[in-house]
Amino acid sequence: MNQIAMKSSTTGIAKPILKAGYKDVMVHLDGTVEDEIRIAHAEAIAAQFEAHLTGLYTNALPDAALYAGEFGTSAIVDAYDAARRAGDAIHTRLTQRFARLGVANEVRRLESFPGLLEKDVATEARWADLIVGSCPHGTSDCERWGSLIETIMFNSGHGLYLVPPGFKPRQAIRTVLIGWVDTREAARAVSEVLPLLGLATQVHLASVQEAGKGKLGGAEALADIATHLDRHGIATTISLLPDNDTPAAMLLAEAHRVSADLIVAGAYGHTRLREWILGGATYDLLQSSNLPLLMAH
Repeated sequence: MNQIAMKSSTTGIAKPILKAGYKDVMVHLDGTVEDEIRIAHAEAIAAQFEAHLTGLYTNALPDAALYAGEFGTSAIVDAYDAARRAGDAIHTRLTQRFARLGVANEVRRLESFPGLLEKDVATEARWADLIVGSCPHGTSDCERWGSLIETIMFNSGHGLYLVPPGFKPRQAIRTVLIGWVDTREAARAVSEVLPLLGLATQVHLASVQEAGKGKLGGAEALADIATHLDRHGIATTISLLPDNDTPAAMLLAEAHRVSADLIVAGAYGHTRLREWILGGATYDLLQSSNLPLLMAH
């Protein structure tokens, strides 16, 4: 049961102070086998915080451009009808699956055309504390939602908990590695993960040594964020990683060294175009991480 403290206001009327934590968790669903993986992670997080879990089922309608020309209008209508019927069956199955969960829940359905569906999902995600999805790599089912994941990341205003394909949740998130860089995006990620950090038994702060930052290589910023987390009652250990490989590779290696259950990082400190062309930590982590990620922009 949630504990509620009472604080006196200037009017003399006691006002409740709600216990901190996630109260609305959302999980992306698409009717594929990866739904079970995402649901397992989302249910575990929701149970820890007595949160409400919303399953957001996305049914992408066929692109009309693919049926233009020789196929004719009837082919487009038939394709739409078939997609909607398939969506009805999946929606029913997911609703039955959610009825067996051990947390308060609901299933919502969004159905739209490519390019519009992503925006609709980002709008829906704005009222959730945390959104659970799949890392957009490893399987065709996960890869096809890459643009959806990016749209949520840039437009939802919340953190994304991203699960590698096929990665079943461990008993609990006990060890967290934060990949810290002195950016707004990293600060956002830390803010979004605070409830999970409060439950962790070990929190590690790591940063890859930066050239041009003197002998300490940017460690001063690590000390400041460690102090900030300490004021939240979260003890941390600090590691300044050598610049021996890409930042993503160094961070992943450190995560495995400390047996991390979760990696936390800011998303797209550079522009998406720069990362797509030249590579970058966000792109590399999304493509290669074999551990869950919590990212925010």
